[in-house]
Amino acid sequence: MGATGDVRFHGGYGGCGLDERLADLVLATPLTEVQRMVLEQDWAATPLGPVASWSPTLLSTVSACMNSRFPMLLIWGPELVMLYNDAYAPLLGARHPKALSRSLSDVWSDIWPTLRGMVDEVHAGAATFSEDLLLVTSRDGFDEETFFTFSFSPVVEPGGQVAGILDTVVETTGRVLAARRMTVLQRLGSLPRSVHGGTAAACAAVLGVLADARADCPFGLVYLLGPDAHTAQLVASFGIDGDGERADQLFPAQVREAMASRSVVTTSGLATALPGFSSAGASPAGEADVDAAFVLPLSVAGQTAPVGAIVLGASPHLHIDEDYRSFLTLAAGHVSAAVTDAQAVQAERRRAEERAEYDNARAQFFTEVAVTLQRAVLGPTVLPEGFAVHYEPASGTLEVGGDWYDVVDLPGNRYGVVVGDVVGRGLPAAAVMGQLRSAIRALLLESHSPAHVLAALDRFAELVPGASCSTVFCAVVDPAEGTMRYSSAGHVPAIVVDADGSSRFLTAAGSLPLAVLDDLVRPERDVALAPGSTLLLYTDGLVERRDEDLDQGMDRAVAAVTEGRHLAPVVLAELLTDQLLSDSPDDDVAFLLYRSPG
Repeated sequence: MGATGDVRFHGGYGGCGLDERLADLVLATPLTEVQRMVLEQDWAATPLGPVASWSPTLLSTVSACMNSRFPMLLIWGPELVMLYNDAYAPLLGARHPKALSRSLSDVWSDIWPTLRGMVDEVHAGAATFSEDLLLVTSRDGFDEETFFTFSFSPVVEPGGQVAGILDTVVETTGRVLAARRMTVLQRLGSLPRSVHGGTAAACAAVLGVLADARADCPFGLVYLLGPDAHTAQLVASFGIDGDGERADQLFPAQVREAMASRSVVTTSGLATALPGFSSAGASPAGEADVDAAFVLPLSVAGQTAPVGAIVLGASPHLHIDEDYRSFLTLAAGHVSAAVTDAQAVQAERRRAEERAEYDNARAQFFTEVAVTLQRAVLGPTVLPEGFAVHYEPASGTLEVGGDWYDVVDLPGNRYGVVVGDVVGRGLPAAAVMGQLRSAIRALLLESHSPAHVLAALDRFAELVPGASCSTVFCAVVDPAEGTMRYSSAGHVPAIVVDADGSSRFLTAAGSLPLAVLDDLVRPERDVALAPGSTLLLYTDGLVERRDEDLDQGMDRAVAAVTEGRHLAPVVLAELLTDQLLSDSPDDDVAFLLYRSPG
């Protein structure tokens, strides 16, 4: 060394028990802890021998290692003697400082099966590189998950012989755990909101994510306040092998404490109090009883007191540091968020159910009013023999309508039969329908000519707002004679089906709807109703559909009447309802059936 070096090193370390040859290799002033240990070490008592016998290659490598602030470990000779710097010492945990000058295979005996192949590879002349390698070590007295990125590089003496290994290493445990935990928190944050069946289901959904992260959360239990708002009940759990009874024996006191203090409560000694209660078998470090847990209060937005608490077990294979505590706190925050969301959803559902109940009651009331009003103005409820009627409001409506039927007893055992349809719906149409029905009933009692009745109804309809364009089929039936005289004011044609199945539409006496043309002369015709024949009068709601022609609907009605022509009128009315109204028509329907005596 130069004179300046002689003055600095010899003057600085002479007489202090430090190896001066090694001291010349160290540039730090003052010496660091590990540098002083290296210089004070009795190397003559180790396989490396006295420093004076060390080769220049070993000395220069030691110098590089000792003067670096990056973690470095020098492994020398066939005995694999360890020499390391200050930055490497923390990686040893409790094994420092005894590890200095000892064999790598002894110091790292727990991971030696993994390292042996790497050492052999380097001695064969090839460097190694490992990134974020999991190594389960007991450096601090327990089996711990640790991760390292490192390279074993050969140190070659002149002549090409590999004399040692230089390990440049950085521990990545913190970064790997942080990334692992961040993935869990991201999954928790991506859970769908507002779809839970309740607070218990919401908690179970969160714990379902944590159950896949048992390396960090060996077990979890959620307690929520019950209906009495005083007792916390276990509503969801994982990792306890279904042993909820044992949990209820241990944690309620801590849950109450966490909720009362609104702070985290730490509990330990679980491995003794509840042996086998939960293990960290999901950890790559293997099985071990969980000994510690954290009880964290669950706070919900808008509520002053916690609504419960979550108990999260701590892995026996990890250091419980501030990062670990922060992760568990954030996980508990997601449980609180899920409970908040579930409570909001439940409140909205209750409001929706209350609104629906109110709407249903209101609809039921108006339906009853509508049905009562409709029945009051439709026609007689007690019908002569041979008649059947049916009325059905449009699908989805609760209003009365303008369709009606009527059967009027006339002198001579004859009957006036009417089916009509007022334009529009609701109370206005029903009011017009009621006036037209009353008028035509009175007119039939005065005149037995359907044409005269409709002509007079034309004049009446001109005086009633909303009556114009109404359609009416009016007829007088004489059962004894087996005849019917009819006239139609723009109405869909009646259908007659004889007992032998032959059918016909009554179109000969059709004309315009009511009050469309002044002084309109209404036609009328007589038709024979053979014994056992069936007459169907109806409004267009029975046969009219948006996706087909009117003729198709009318043909369908003929087919249905033909099929049931031998049934009693009341039974035939049910058949027509089943076959023709099963698709819930969007218009009111009224129809009248008459069976000619046979």
